[in-house]
Amino acid sequence: MITDTYLHSVSPSENGETVICKIQYKEDGNEKIIKIPIAGSFYSDCGLPYDIYEPFGLSKEEFLKLVKLAKVTAAIRKGIELLKYSACSKKALRDKLVLKGFDKVTASKAADYFVENGFISEYDQASLFAVELAEKKLYGSIKIKNELFKKGYDKTIIGEVFDNIDVDFTEICKNRIENTMKKEDFSDKAKASKNVSALIRYGFTYSEIKEAVTRI
Repeated sequence: MITDTYLHSVSPSENGETVICKIQYKEDGNEKIIKIPIAGSFYSDCGLPYDIYEPFGLSKEEFLKLVKLAKVTAAIRKGIELLKYSACSKKALRDKLVLKGFDKVTASKAADYFVENGFISEYDQASLFAVELAEKKLYGSIKIKNELFKKGYDKTIIGEVFDNIDVDFTEICKNRIENTMKKEDFSDKAKASKNVSALIRYGFTYSEIKEAVTRI
């Protein structure tokens, strides 16, 4: 049981992005002192004082909130490290943070922080990924949508991307045919059926395939 909670000091960290809160409390009768880093913006929203000249009494709720904010701050720090290596959707970052040992609530709040502050633009990321899959992998729109969903982008973001994407998927289909097939094979019923099935697996529609063949 947590009792007798006091905030002793609030000091800026060396990088200035966090504040270090020194807190004294009793847990099951044992006195403890902790120093926890909390993002400066989070602490400001708490309404607690910065200048402390004597121990400032905290309610149990205030104490637990500070502890939770310290966990989210730690998750944000880890998130910054993860984003240095690769772009992530909000869901993908949350899942990676959970794998790093953070609970789901903390990981979700950290992922929300990155989106709300513009560090993750899911629309921009998904748009770039979609164009890359089309132009480099020669994927059709259906397969690209599935790949985006696997990456953690939700249906709303995917829908917005395909409302605005500037890609001629018929031309992409034509390029795949020229790179991996022979036009004359489409005159043979058995070979044509096999090729069409393969193109459908790569995400192209029947109409795109038909038009692509005429362009060759």
